[in-house]
Amino acid sequence: MTESQRLREYAAADPLRDLEAGEFTEEAATDHTVWSCVGNLTAVRSIRARVRDFLEGVQGPCEAVDDAELAASELATNALLHSRSGQVGGVMTLFIRSDRGCVRVAVADQGEKQPDGVGADGVLRESDGDYGRGKLIIESCTSRSGEYWTDSTHVAWFEIDLPGS
Repeated sequence: MTESQRLREYAAADPLRDLEAGEFTEEAATDHTVWSCVGNLTAVRSIRARVRDFLEGVQGPCEAVDDAELAASELATNALLHSRSGQVGGVMTLFIRSDRGCVRVAVADQGEKQPDGVGADGVLRESDGDYGRGKLIIESCTSRSGEYWTDSTHVAWFEIDLPGS
């Protein structure tokens, strides 16, 4: 990804860095990252890579990493196809959090709530068309998922329970 495509990146500080020996508590540490990118064709690939890198750093290679990468790819693709994030000047933001045996991934886009079956461009989607399969994919490889809207933002999210939790 070129510098012109990168808007900002935040990495979480090591949550255990300042603890003295013996100060470790039973509470699981939370690790997270937030990353915004230009909404273009390379964004989906970049988001997949960010999710994989983050989870392999937190959890190590496992089936949950593959599932999270696939589901994040669907969320990012939907953001490009169905919101202003996929238009010139559009932006989307990836949020990843790992906490107590669960990972939560969210993609925020520049979408507004539309009536069912109507895309961001105002066009009515046919029920037998090429739309709607992404939600089925997300539901099949995640533990929980959902979405919500604010005045100018749409956020789609999922959670996956990590092995051993």
